[in-house]
Amino acid sequence: MSTAKKISASSARERILEVATDLFYRQGYRATGINEVIDKSGVAKATFYNHFPSKDELYEASLNILSENELRYVDDGINAATEPRERFLSVLKWLKPWATETNFRGCAFLHAATEVPNAESKIRKVGTRLYDSIRSRVERLAKELVSSDQAYQHLDAKKLASDYMVAFAGAVSQAEIYHAVWPIEQAIETIERLIGE
Repeated sequence: MSTAKKISASSARERILEVATDLFYRQGYRATGINEVIDKSGVAKATFYNHFPSKDELYEASLNILSENELRYVDDGINAATEPRERFLSVLKWLKPWATETNFRGCAFLHAATEVPNAESKIRKVGTRLYDSIRSRVERLAKELVSSDQAYQHLDAKKLASDYMVAFAGAVSQAEIYHAVWPIEQAIETIERLIGE
């Protein structure tokens, strides 16, 4: 109790989110209880409910944080590459370190989709926005690739981006299922063949 009183309002919120994000990702939404989050956060129940009136609001906030972090990570990978081809492939290549760093736990947003069946819920919409944001980046990179060299001008950037996202999502789920990076490597090879490499 005394520890909880020493935590400031902003750090209490941050601590709750840090603990909840970890638990939701490792255990899942349904298996993670509010009392466990409160206990592991070291905050009072009243403090918790002051910041998060419901478990759904906590889960949504935690997914928003993951989404921001993942987009930042994707953008870092894109910005580290200089050539259009490497920039285009960087989003898929980002998956290899991500998969191993997360111990092949997979995509929190695909997990959310299985645990929260209502596609119209705010929770599910966080994942949709993330995948739309990644798709938008891939489409921009596809346009950049197509205009970069005569060898790519036969490609339809929008279709290429759509195929890329199917390979991306497949690689994410298969890497989790098989607990291996080979599905990601295969997705990269598939996209390389699509662009004629």
